[in-house]
Amino acid sequence: MKRFLHSFAKITPAGLWAVRVILALCCAMVFAGFALCLFAGEPCVGNFRAYRLARALAETPAGVLLVAGIGLMIVEDPAEKR
Repeated sequence: MKRFLHSFAKITPAGLWAVRVILALCCAMVFAGFALCLFAGEPCVGNFRAYRLARALAETPAGVLLVAGIGLMIVEDPAEKR
């Protein structure tokens, strides 16, 4: 955990931009799922796909954030050794 926090303190401007974009994408996905639930109407057989999509939009950002964080650590690690 200390290594992660130490590497996050030394992040490059491009890496910081990537973190902001990924966080914005995750927030947009959660908001889209919330808006879909609001405007889909009452849960019924006809709205099943809309609610399933809303559930996927609510669950996916956690995975996107995890994969992006791991990818950022991999990309930023060689930059630290230069």
